[in-house]
Amino acid sequence: MKTQFPPFVHAYPAPVVLIGCGTLAAPNLITCSWFGTVCSEPPMVSLAVRGSRFSYHLIQESGEFTVNVPRAADLPAVIHCGSVSGRSARKFDDLGLTAAACPPLERAPMIAEFPLALACRVRHTHELGTHAAFIAEVVGVHGCARSSTTSPRPDLFPEEQLVYLDGTYWSLRPVE
Repeated sequence: MKTQFPPFVHAYPAPVVLIGCGTLAAPNLITCSWFGTVCSEPPMVSLAVRGSRFSYHLIQESGEFTVNVPRAADLPAVIHCGSVSGRSARKFDDLGLTAAACPPLERAPMIAEFPLALACRVRHTHELGTHAAFIAEVVGVHGCARSSTTSPRPDLFPEEQLVYLDGTYWSLRPVE
């Protein structure tokens, strides 16, 4: 028999991404696992950020951000960007990462060293309570082409991606 628990949202794995915001001259990163796909045509994603976060104001101001998909080896950067505020730290510099332009965006930087980045423009913002949901159109994708196919899609390296579940980071493995 199941036991009823108070409502909570960490009962299923969520993708771990680093959000690039700000500008190339003053870039910032925030770790986020409250991220997901919301529409395929046009391609759109959602991102939830607490209003008190430094990144929230940067995204509000510019109306754009990048979604940088880390590999399991990037876990130290994920942890750092989730525990240090951009108000007091320069995370790209701290981690030895390169803030690169992410066309067609005008401001938000992507992480040059990460294998996959989505360029996103905010279309809607919904204040929800502790967090705001940014609904954004994916206007560009930057990555390495798949070597085993002629498909115009990037390599997604699924076995190296990270997810977050109830306070712990996990890597993905195929189910056979």
